[in-house]
Amino acid sequence: MRTLTAAATIATALVVGAGAPLQAAPWCAWFTGYSYSNDCGYYTLAQCVATIRGVGGYCAPNVYAQPLPYPPGPYRKRHPRRYD
Repeated sequence: MRTLTAAATIATALVVGAGAPLQAAPWCAWFTGYSYSNDCGYYTLAQCVATIRGVGGYCAPNVYAQPLPYPPGPYRKRHPRRYD
């Protein structure tokens, strides 16, 4: 019974974990002050601004964030040219 429960738990974790690919958040909060640290976990500019309001700092685009790749366009087969 324990083996069945463990197998079901692992299978569930694998299915849930196989979702969409991870993407880096596009906004970073740079905190000014003693440590000058940053946090690049914000998906909107409003989230970033709300975080640094009152503590000091600024928001900047994450240089490591890459847009999700678009699927390639449909393949068009070219007909061979005919030279008459």
